[in-house]
Amino acid sequence: MKIPCRLVMEMRIMGGSDVIMAPQRGNTHGTLSIEILTPNNVDGEEFFDFMQVVTDKWLDMKDLKGNFLRSRPHWAKQWEKLKVHGEDIVDYMRNVYADDIPEFAKLLHCVAEQGGFSLEDSMDMFSNENLDYFFKDAVMNPK
Repeated sequence: MKIPCRLVMEMRIMGGSDVIMAPQRGNTHGTLSIEILTPNNVDGEEFFDFMQVVTDKWLDMKDLKGNFLRSRPHWAKQWEKLKVHGEDIVDYMRNVYADDIPEFAKLLHCVAEQGGFSLEDSMDMFSNENLDYFFKDAVMNPK
């Protein structure tokens, strides 16, 4: 296998977070964040294959009790075509954030109400296919 990571693989150790949709949320012992970078002239398929190998290793990590870690990618990074244990990562993320999404949608409704706008208008203006997949049901039908 070729290794097309021709810049850097950045790693940061940080604390947990109380922010609802933050990847670090609930990680009381801290979070290790990695970012894989490469120049644009690297073959995209080659780089994707490498990202999948790194993702497989990363998401195969377990805690001391043998449970998979609650690993989550950064929302703004390139991950949407990856797989996690054979499942599309978008499905994995929807499952791993299942308890957080309704809480987030409830707060979005409060923000919209206080701002005098509708979430439907916001979704029409700012959403995309992935965001619709994660949030549309919860936003349009809050619990």
